[in-house]
Amino acid sequence: MTQKDAMEGGPDPLSADAHLFDGEARENSPQAIRAVAQELRAGLDAMLGNGERPNGNINQLSKGGELSAAQIGEWNDALALAATVGSSNAGAKFAEVYQKFIDAYKSVVEAVEASAENLDRARRENEGNA
Repeated sequence: MTQKDAMEGGPDPLSADAHLFDGEARENSPQAIRAVAQELRAGLDAMLGNGERPNGNINQLSKGGELSAAQIGEWNDALALAATVGSSNAGAKFAEVYQKFIDAYKSVVEAVEASAENLDRARRENEGNA
């Protein structure tokens, strides 16, 4: 649970369903995996400035501009982060870290897409539709 969630009384964003893989409802579907990858890719596009979200993309951050608390958030940790990255040259350093996050996120998207392709290829080969 993040400090923001604790302050606002929200649910734990990291909680996992203990029965997620119980029963026969589990399905390994390449289409479902591709849908997840598509949603992840939309988030990646937004981070790169290619989406519809106008603020907070890497293109804006890498210009070295200062970030305000309004752009980051208003809870305690966000205010502290805004004070740090809004100071001289810190915006560029934040952009560097953000770019590393984007690179890792992109690797996850590519791995999910590859997983869907591998599963689909295995299904075709098992069914004799290679």
